[in-house]
Amino acid sequence: MRVREVTKEAHLQLVRTAKQQQPATMWIKGGRILDVYLRRWREANIVIAGERIAYVGEKEPLVDDQTEVIEAAGYHVVPGYIEPHAHPFQWYNPHTLSDYALRTGTTTVIADTLTLYRLLPFEQVSEIMQRLAAHPVKYFFWARLDPQNKSPQLRDLFRMERLQQMIDHPQVIQGGELTDWHGVLYEDEQLLYGLRHVRDVGKRMEGHHPGASDHTLNIAAAAGVTACHESITAAEVINRLQLGYYVALRHSSIRPDLPELIKGLIEQGITYSPRLMLTSDGSTPPMMRAGFTDSLIRLAIEAGLAPEDAYAMATLNPAAYYGLDAEIGGIAPGRLADILLLATPEDPTPEVVVADGRRWSERKQLLRPLPSLNWQEYSFPTPAAAEMPIVPELFSIRRSERAVPVINMRNAVITESEQTALTYDADGMLLLEDPELALLVLIDPIGKKVTQAVVRGYGREIEAIASTYTISSDWIVIGRHPQSMAAALRRVLEMGGGVAMVEQGETVYEMALPIGGLMTDAPMEEVIRKAESFVQLMKEKEHSHIDPIYSLLFFTATHLPFIRVTSDGVYDVKRGCILTSSVEVADLIG
Repeated sequence: MRVREVTKEAHLQLVRTAKQQQPATMWIKGGRILDVYLRRWREANIVIAGERIAYVGEKEPLVDDQTEVIEAAGYHVVPGYIEPHAHPFQWYNPHTLSDYALRTGTTTVIADTLTLYRLLPFEQVSEIMQRLAAHPVKYFFWARLDPQNKSPQLRDLFRMERLQQMIDHPQVIQGGELTDWHGVLYEDEQLLYGLRHVRDVGKRMEGHHPGASDHTLNIAAAAGVTACHESITAAEVINRLQLGYYVALRHSSIRPDLPELIKGLIEQGITYSPRLMLTSDGSTPPMMRAGFTDSLIRLAIEAGLAPEDAYAMATLNPAAYYGLDAEIGGIAPGRLADILLLATPEDPTPEVVVADGRRWSERKQLLRPLPSLNWQEYSFPTPAAAEMPIVPELFSIRRSERAVPVINMRNAVITESEQTALTYDADGMLLLEDPELALLVLIDPIGKKVTQAVVRGYGREIEAIASTYTISSDWIVIGRHPQSMAAALRRVLEMGGGVAMVEQGETVYEMALPIGGLMTDAPMEEVIRKAESFVQLMKEKEHSHIDPIYSLLFFTATHLPFIRVTSDGVYDVKRGCILTSSVEVADLIG
C-alpha cells in the first residue's frame, strides 16, 4: 500500500540520486543509524531525493548548492514514530494533535473517525481525511462498525451501505475498534457484514476486548479481529500473541499500563515480538505534557526494554502490521524520509525532525508553518438551546413511584448500580445529604428528553459542572444546586459547546469546545494548560479517579460496564435494558 504516490519525475530523481547521477536534496551525514530490520546500530549516510530516501550506506552523494546537509555525527538516527491507535478528539482536534506530534517525533497516525462519522456527512468526512493526510504527519483512519451508544439515530448511521463506503475509502486501513461485542455474539447482521467486508478488502480489524477470556478471544479472531490494545497484564498480552493477534501495549490517561506490561513480559522471558506495538490510546491533554509517542518509548526503556526493541515497536512493527513497511517504519531506500536525530538512544524526544524529506522541527520548535484546516468550513452541529428552556426544574428530582438510580463510579470508566436510600424534603424534593452524591442529568436537546440519576464518586460537594463533551452529543450536567446547574449549562451553550464549572454562583472554570461541542482549534499547549486546570479543580473537589475528563465522555458510552445514561434512560449494559426511563422536558417544567 502506498502512503504517497510517486510521480514519474520523482521516481527518476530517486533512481538517479541513488546512482549518484543527480544531486541529493538532503544529506544526513555520518549519523549512527538504527537498523530496525536487524535491531542494531550502524554508521551510515542517508541520502534523500525529494520526499524519499535514495541511499543508505558509506558512500557520499552527489551534492550541489541546493543540497541541505545535516551534520549527524554524534547523533543517533531513528525512523519517525507511528501511533497505531489514536482518538484525536479529546478537546484537541486531529490537526492540532498532528502539529504537536510532529515536534515530538511522531510522523504517522492511524486514527479513529467516530466523531467525524457521526457528526458530518460522508463527503465532508472524506474531504477532512484527505486534507489531514497531506500534513507532514501522515494520517490513516479506521472505519467504525458501531456507535458506542444505543441511540437508534446513531445506529442508523452504521447501516451497511454507509459502512461499505467508509471501509472502502483509500485512507481507511482498518475496521474498528469493535466495541459492540455483544452484537457480534448475537450475530447482528450489520456488524457481521462490516467484519466480512473489512476482511474481503484486505484491511485490518481492531478489537476491543478488556478482560476477555481465551474463549472470547478465539471467537473474535475467527470473526476477523487481528489486533487488540486492551491487555492490562502480561499474561493477557501473551494470550493474544499466542492466538495470532498483534498487540498494542497501552499507556493512556485512563490505563497507564505500559511499565508494568513491559516488566511482566520481561519476567516471562519475552523482550521482543514483531507483533508488539505501543499506543497512547487517545490520552486526554494533561498526559500530553510528557510528550506523545516519544514518551511511550521512554517509559518502555525505563521499564527495562532494550532501546532497539522499543524503537522497533514504535516504527517498523506498526508499519508492517498495516502493510505500510515498504513506505514508512524504517530508514531504507525507497521509504519516505521520516527521520529523527536523537541526542542519545535513551532520550527518544528528537533534536531534529525530518518528515517527507524536509526538516520541520528542532528541539521541539517548528521551523516553518504547517498546513492548516479550517474547521468552520464543515457542518458540525452547534450545541444550542434551540427551543429547550434551561431552567432549574430540569435539575430537580421530585418524589414519585419511579426509582432514582444511584450510579457509583468504581473507577474513571467502570460504573455500577448502588443501593442507597435517598431522602426527600417536606415538599417532596430530593435531598442529597451525603456530600459525595450529586445529580447526574442527561439532556437530549433534539428529542427534548431528560434522564435523571444520582452519581457517587465524581467529587465532593460539586455545585455544578456542565458539558457537551459526550459520546452521544447529549448534554451532561452534574451537581447539587439546580440554579447553578442551569447557569453552567447556559454558559456552555453560550460558548458553542464545552465544559463549565460553577461555584458559589460564579463560573470558576470554562473550556470552549466549539467544534461539535467536543474540540477546540487552540494550540496543544493551551489545551494542555486548560485541561490541567480542570483536573486540579476536580482534585480540590476530592475527585479520586485518574481522569475526570474521560469520565465525562464515558457516562454515555454503552459499550462500557455497567451503568450508563442515555437519551432513553439509565441503561444496564450487562442486561441490555433500561432501568429507569427518561422523561419529557415538558413533564418536568409543565
